[in-house]
Amino acid sequence: MKWLNLFLLTALVAGAGPQSPTPGQSAELPPPYPRPGTTKLLENDVVAVWDVAWLKQKYPLHTHRYDLVGISYAEGDRIITQGDAPGRLVNTKAWVFQTNRANVTHVEEGASDSPMRAVQIELKKAAPGAPMPEAADGLRQVIGPPSFDNNRAVAWALAPGTSAPSHRHVGDAVEMVFTGTPPTPKVTFVSAGTVHAGPAVTDGGRVFIFELK
Repeated sequence: MKWLNLFLLTALVAGAGPQSPTPGQSAELPPPYPRPGTTKLLENDVVAVWDVAWLKQKYPLHTHRYDLVGISYAEGDRIITQGDAPGRLVNTKAWVFQTNRANVTHVEEGASDSPMRAVQIELKKAAPGAPMPEAADGLRQVIGPPSFDNNRAVAWALAPGTSAPSHRHVGDAVEMVFTGTPPTPKVTFVSAGTVHAGPAVTDGGRVFIFELK
């Protein structure tokens, strides 16, 4: 389906590879969140989930302490500066998957009157766990191929007007439901081994299911 092709685009929040901070600097630099324009949606010992808006301001130099994955939901521009390289103006469309790696150090600045917005999942485990065996009622079997897959997570974008049938989560998962205009996100953490149905996609809404590795 053409609409699904949009989700196959991914965007590195940081763009280039990680910058090596000077000795001792990483301990002194703040994490990216919390900061102006962010709201914590959920946190436990597995993840921290943030609703992020890149406001039209320059944020402090910071280091990402965790790998992260997520989805943008409002188009906007940012200026990203890493190391001694000039800042890069980056435009991100809505409904593009986002990734970043732990230990990336950079400066970000919102650059559009209407800010880019995204929901980002910080993964507190330092590395993926052992591969989990597929279940006969797992998401790949009941929904089909994922819309996104990297070394830290796999995700499905549900088609408008549909609902996820009963399925088993082989890994811990984060479900994101976006409703309204402009979209408002709601997130739910689902433990590995859970069997359930849903969530449903309401008219005009969008649902993404991230299963963590």
